[in-house]
Amino acid sequence: MKKLLTVLAVAGVAFSGELHPLVKEKGCISCHDLEASKAGPPFKVIAKEYKGKENAVETLAKSIRSGSMMKWQGLAEKYGINITMAYMPAQHGVSEEEAKKIAEWILSLEK
Repeated sequence: MKKLLTVLAVAGVAFSGELHPLVKEKGCISCHDLEASKAGPPFKVIAKEYKGKENAVETLAKSIRSGSMMKWQGLAEKYGINITMAYMPAQHGVSEEEAKKIAEWILSLEK
């Protein structure tokens, strides 16, 4: 029963619009927000962009760990967002497993 409650609680975090604990712990919220533009795109916009794409989890996890350059500049107009960062620095403090969990959470926002 305890395991079921834990699973339901985790699922509730993913779909209730609350931030995943790793997103807070790893400092992602310094540049990203759930719905509002900050230095980087909102998590929900990232989810929209990657929804249904092949290898979306792996692609996002790689971007989280390796960073990206000018990835969202062309997409900002498409989604009507204003971002101020031209690049996302590599996140060396995020393990591959953590990056995958964050990517899965982001993609869960577009349901």
